[in-house]
Amino acid sequence: MEKFLVTKGPYLRSADQKHNTKNIMIDLIIALAPVILFSIYKNVIREFIHRGETGASIYQCLYPLILLILAPLFSLLCELLCLLIMHKDKIKNFKDLWALEMTEFGIFPGLFLVMISPSYTPIWVMLVSVAVGEIVGKMLFGGFGQNIFNPAIIGRAFMAFTFADQISGTYMTPYEMMSIPFPDAIASATPLQYYASIEDIANITSINVFERFGGFTSFFLGTIPGALAETSTLCILVGAIYLSIRKVIDWRIPVVYVGVVFITTMFIGFRLNQGLWYPLYQILSGGLMFGAVFMATEPVTSPKTPLARIIYSVFLGLLTVLFRLVGSMPEGVATAIVTMNIFGLAINQWALRVRIDGHLTKKSMSGVIIMSVIALLLFVYVLIFAV
Repeated sequence: MEKFLVTKGPYLRSADQKHNTKNIMIDLIIALAPVILFSIYKNVIREFIHRGETGASIYQCLYPLILLILAPLFSLLCELLCLLIMHKDKIKNFKDLWALEMTEFGIFPGLFLVMISPSYTPIWVMLVSVAVGEIVGKMLFGGFGQNIFNPAIIGRAFMAFTFADQISGTYMTPYEMMSIPFPDAIASATPLQYYASIEDIANITSINVFERFGGFTSFFLGTIPGALAETSTLCILVGAIYLSIRKVIDWRIPVVYVGVVFITTMFIGFRLNQGLWYPLYQILSGGLMFGAVFMATEPVTSPKTPLARIIYSVFLGLLTVLFRLVGSMPEGVATAIVTMNIFGLAINQWALRVRIDGHLTKKSMSGVIIMSVIALLLFVYVLIFAV
């Protein structure tokens, strides 16, 4: 008699179990490796190289690496403690505790959170935010594979709203503070924060915005101020290609997401008499590329059907531009993903019904009309009120 394999999600269909959960996570680590290695070069090795010029201490140079190690370990510790409380009747020793769930993947909420946080976030702020993301964003929903929100983004949102003063000014490394030739850029550390601080929009040009941070090459390679490990578009693209080939992520999500942001900001650029640099600036700044590849595609919280993923990605793009250019959030990616996590299940259920029916029925057509109208209104609203 054959046995059924019973495991927790996320799942990818595969005849040979090549895409089970453990292999998905291994592929994810491989894809993250170039991003993490570049981050260590940018935030640690480069600081040591220029330590004589900046006067930074050894501790300052090592600080981002300390965060990069502590956050995932503390995330794992939080998960183990939660499991110990939730399943205390079943646990007799550490082996029982470790075998309860996919415990070895408890590092990921902390790892992703530290990667999208400022390089010099106070350690206590990071640990509190990791605990909130792990416990509130994951374990309160039942643990691995049952959460409806991305735990790392929950932790990042908590950090942004609760510890805004503590993380203000913690993005730039000593070398970046020394090498950026414009003093006013220091007060507004990241490119997106700098752009948001400009009051005279009519005088924005690629020279006084895009070029002051090094131009396209610096943005693409990732040698610009930003979160600890989300600045290198090149490394993120390498990871995206690998994950797409391995079928760990659906390429539709990042392509549609980034494409909608590009098209929307291109129209806004035309209205503001800006060139092609403007949409490129929006795409290559902040956490858009990292969020599109590694956060929006998270298998537990993203939709499961191709149609739902396209709709999900379109709204992610529109909401990101809305939050960035109309609201008071220079970044906008994390807020857009959390918002779409709320509506993702409903969109997925609608798309599943369409798939089962095999065509658009009268009832499902109303969903198309409603979502199209909302998307169009968002697009028009952003065009009118952007910046």
